[in-house]
This record gives sequence, C-alpha cells and structure tokens, in this order.
Amino acid sequence: MAKPNKIRLLDPLVAQRIAAGEVIERPSSVVRELIDNSLDAGSNQITVILVGGGIERITVIDDGIGIDQEDLPLVFKSHATSKVTSLEDLQNLSTMGFRGEALYSIASSAKVTLSSNNTTFIIDNGVEKELLPTGINKGTKIDVENLFAQIPGRLLFLKRSSTEFNMCRNILIEKAIAFPEISFRLYDQEKLRLDLPKTKSKERLLDILKTDKNVVDSELIEMNYSGQDFSLYAIASSGGSYRTDRSHIRIYVNKRPVDEYSMVQAITYGYGQTLPGGAFPYCYLFIDVKAELVDFNIHPTKKEVRLRNKAEIHHQVVAMVRENLKTSYPSFSVEKSTDKNRRTSFPDYLKISDQKPLFSKDSDKPKDDSWFEKARQILAKKESIIETKEAVGLGFKYLGQIFNLFLIVEKNESLFLIDQHAAHERILYDQIRSDGGIQLLMVPISFEVERSVDDFLQKNSLWYNSYGLDLKRIGELEWELTTIPALWKSIESEVVDFISSTAVTDLSELEKRLYSSIACHDAIKDGDNIDTTTAEHLIKKVFELERPVCPHGRLFVVEITKDSLLKSVGRTL
Repeated sequence: MAKPNKIRLLDPLVAQRIAAGEVIERPSSVVRELIDNSLDAGSNQITVILVGGGIERITVIDDGIGIDQEDLPLVFKSHATSKVTSLEDLQNLSTMGFRGEALYSIASSAKVTLSSNNTTFIIDNGVEKELLPTGINKGTKIDVENLFAQIPGRLLFLKRSSTEFNMCRNILIEKAIAFPEISFRLYDQEKLRLDLPKTKSKERLLDILKTDKNVVDSELIEMNYSGQDFSLYAIASSGGSYRTDRSHIRIYVNKRPVDEYSMVQAITYGYGQTLPGGAFPYCYLFIDVKAELVDFNIHPTKKEVRLRNKAEIHHQVVAMVRENLKTSYPSFSVEKSTDKNRRTSFPDYLKISDQKPLFSKDSDKPKDDSWFEKARQILAKKESIIETKEAVGLGFKYLGQIFNLFLIVEKNESLFLIDQHAAHERILYDQIRSDGGIQLLMVPISFEVERSVDDFLQKNSLWYNSYGLDLKRIGELEWELTTIPALWKSIESEVVDFISSTAVTDLSELEKRLYSSIACHDAIKDGDNIDTTTAEHLIKKVFELERPVCPHGRLFVVEITKDSLLKSVGRTL
C-alpha cells in the first residue's frame, strides 16, 4: 500500500494562483473588476482598450481620485482594500468592490502595470518588479498583459479573441446601464467600438438597445415605486415588444447586476397573460435597498445576493408591473365574426352577439340595458362547453393552476398536483428520443467551442453522427452542424448549446444528458401561465406514463386521495 503524501504548506505563488481562479476566469472578469474599481474612485469617464480580445492586453483608464504613491504596492496584496475596515462595514456596503481580492488575483495571472499620481508600479505574475516616479497625473491607468501566460491550463478554456472581446463588451454594457451619469468608451486596439456619453437611464438603455429590431422607443415604459426600506425603478416594454427568451430581463440591486431568479419571476408574474405564450418582455429592474438589508458577500464575483426583505420586494415588483401595464394598453371590444371559418384566439363563449361593446372606453357603466342577460348567457355557454369536455372522455377534470407551477387535477377519488415544468420536460424527452428521420439544414449552423470541447469533438464527433447530428470542424475551435433529426428542428439552438459546452468520457451518460438538456431548455418553465387546452393536453400525456419521473429522476406528481383528505379533517367515509 502506497504511503500517503505528507501534508505541507503550498508555495505562496501556487496558492495565489489557485485563489485567483475563483475571481478571474477570463478577460471579461478582469474588465468587470477594473471597472468596479474605477466606479468606486468616483470616475466620470471610463475607457477600456482591448488587444486580442483582452488576452494580450487590457487597459482601463479613468479620471477618478487615483491612488497615493505609498499605497500603490499595497493594492496588489491579498485582501487589501480601502472600502472595509471592520466586520460591521460589511453590513453597510455602498461600494462596488470590498473583498480586496480583484487586483491581487489579476496580478497573480498576468503582468500588471498601474499608473496614478505620477507614479507607476509593475508586478509580473505575482512577482513585484518596479516602483517608478513617472506616469499619469490624474486618475488611474492600469494595463494587464498576457493573461494566463504562466497558467496554460486556464488558456484552454478561453475562446477566440473575437468572442472574448464580445464578452468584455457585454460586461461594460452591463455596468454602463447602471451608471448612465458616467461616460464609457470601448476600443478594439485603436478602433472605437462603443461610445456611451453620460445621459439619463432611459436614454442610456435606448442607446444600447437601438440595434435590436424588436425594440420601439415608444413601447418602453418607465416604472417607479418608493417605500420605506427600498425603492424600485424599471424600464420595460409594453405588449408590443417582446422576446422568446428571458435574456433581456435584468436585475440590479444597489446598482450591481445580479442573478436573482425570484425577481425575474416577479416580472413575468406582473406581465401575466399580457404577452403571448412563450414570450418574455424587455425589463431592466433597479432595486435600491437599505444597505443593512442586503448581503453581497456570498461569492467572489458578487453576482449573488441575499435580500432580507425579498418577499416584500417580490410582491411590490409584481404590483408595480401590473399597475403600469394596466394603463399602457389600448382598450378594445370583442365583436362577433361573420366569417365562420376565420380563426380567432377567443373561444366562442367569449363572443358577444351585439356589434356594440358592452362597456364604453371611458366608463364602466353598461351601454346596453340587456347586459346582465347577455352575461348570464355567456356563463351558461361556458358551463356547457366545460360539461361537453368532461363528457367526451378526458377521464379527469382540470381545476386550474396554482403558483404558476402546479396543475390541479381531479381524477377518480383523488386530487393530483403536477409540476408543469418537470411534466413537460419528460414528455419532450420521450418525443426527442423517438425516430423522426434526419433533416439536412439549408444553412449549416456554425458555432465556437472551448479547447477542451474541441479536443473531445475531434475524437468523438462520430458519436453525434449516429444520432443524426453531422458535425464538421471548419477551423480552430470552430465547428459546423449540417444535419439534425426532423423532430429536433425547432430546438436546434438548444442542441448546439449542448454540443458546444459538453465534453465527457462516458458516452453512455452523454446520451441521457443530451436528451434531458434539450428537453429542459424547451419545456414550459416554472412561472409560465399556460392556457386550459395546453394544460389538459399535458395532463393527458402524464396519465399515459407508466411512471411520472422527469429525465433527472425526480417524481413530479403528488396524489392526495379523498380518503386522506377526509381523515385529515377528522371525517370518515
């Protein structure tokens, strides 16, 4: 039996580079941290210059307060910061940075030259070099060169320079949205790629979104709420502009961009049925919370947040969105169609036989004296349709949806709660596995991969070919998909996302991960409000399953029997 290795302290430089990996993942991570420092320095103008997508060089120049000469060597020390002096300070943070890890991590992974107040300090991959009496006299300029040159393992996970540039650009835009009062510029070497002069919040967002053909200036609404412990401000689209994904629902807490799904969910709840199924709004939500009620000290990237009054904020976001949408849409009336073959999204029992609307645009008072009788007739028609549906043999009664997540169903002497996302995911999973023939793509889909995935595909691309996915390597880190199973055509982007991000050694496990990943991406999501027809179709499919388990192995149906309910309230049959 081999003798275990002795425990020893890591070399400080090795430990430094391991720690750096938590904060600095790629050039965009460096840009994020350096912009945060410029913001905390009170800058009015921030310029970012990238060479080779930031892999060769990143330069950030600001006009902030700068750094004193005696403090320059300290900024690269672990946990060196001017923003926190005691544990209590963590409860009242007002700065973008505070952990004292960013410059330390960057200096561990590259050559860094920092100039401020007529002094320049150089540190090369953790080794201090020179302190020179020269440099810019106002603000700060920092150069980060040859990122990960001495950590080749990290270079394997970087993409092409053009892709890394776009990631850095996205970070700059993310920061600029929260600070419209500051001007930002981005250069690709000497070419100006983005120029955002100081302006107001709505104008800044319009400047950024102006290339999106789905956004119309007049369709953007400003929303406000002010409370005792927090305030809300949002710029959102009305029903006329929307997307098929959530990529433009962004959350900022105290000007920090964060990943907070509960607030994304609150926004979608607020829109309710305003948008068509599968559609999502543009919404940039800014939450300003008292410092003592928020905690960013969770992860080095500061993308996560804990809100002590999350439930209250969630409720108010829903209310604010609903209230503003209520006044942003034109009123309309539903008229009876004279063309029996014309398709309409309204069921027959919502049609009104009179050509005049029941209610006027400006008043809730009925125009028609017979409105009550008509309402009764409409209700009778609706009940008739429901009874007819039950009579045709669905075998269950759909009662409705709760929490925009669970479908409630009555069947035989039981009540069933069905997780709509997991159920739809399972149905899609089964459909995707079925044979639907192979379809040649008219326009092949090109995509880029990381080096580890590139190596995997060069060895295993024929595995994908056996599933109808023909892959061809067309350049360094570039691949092309030319065929796809016919049944997968509507989810081709999810298929490409999976291929471009997956490299495993167990091919038998890869099949399950492929199918389940595709199904999960395309399935109805938690929080989606679905119509009765869709719900009934999904429920019917669920009851046809031998075992209601999602592709990840989770049971998604709960049964509550009539007998158990009676017993729970002390009754007996």
